[in-house]
Amino acid sequence: MPIKFDLFENPEREGVEVPEFHAKVITKGLETTRTLRESIQKKCTVTASDVEAVLTALGDEMFEAFSNGYSVYLHGIGYFSLSLKCSPDINLNNISSSDIKVKGIRFQPDKELSRRLSNVEFVHMKNSGRHSSKMNLSEITEKIEKYFTDNQILRRPDFEKLTGFNKSKSIRTLKLLVEEGMLKNIGTMRMPIYVLR
Repeated sequence: MPIKFDLFENPEREGVEVPEFHAKVITKGLETTRTLRESIQKKCTVTASDVEAVLTALGDEMFEAFSNGYSVYLHGIGYFSLSLKCSPDINLNNISSSDIKVKGIRFQPDKELSRRLSNVEFVHMKNSGRHSSKMNLSEITEKIEKYFTDNQILRRPDFEKLTGFNKSKSIRTLKLLVEEGMLKNIGTMRMPIYVLR
């Protein structure tokens, strides 16, 4: 069965006049442990509860490996490794364990899995619910000014409803509006609250 995808316009870049696009999978849903164990049970001699036990043990073993500074390789699946982060203003002369946090887990597919995926088919499906609306800066400004006639503050979800932009485009646009001097963030970096300047 072909994988459904849609094309999304990249954020505008200085000096690039022709729009550039990137493709994203239109995800059908989520395969859970329950659905995977039942599917595996139908394809081989292990029971669903055996699969559950192995997956639980695998999660525990991966945690142990990561905790001891190892990456993990699963044949036919790929490589897993920790990604770290630290505060940008870290003191290089006094670094402690508490200064470092786990950012996430990187995954690099096995060559065999990549090879198998190179043969899948794709079908273009327009998914209007995931696209941001198109609006120029003067239209955005007009909507914001009208919004503030009835409201004291603006949050990102309010801006998304106001403009029809998705989350990432809203974040970029709000940042631009702050830089341009139209809006001011009176909240925090993580929880911004905007007011008119």
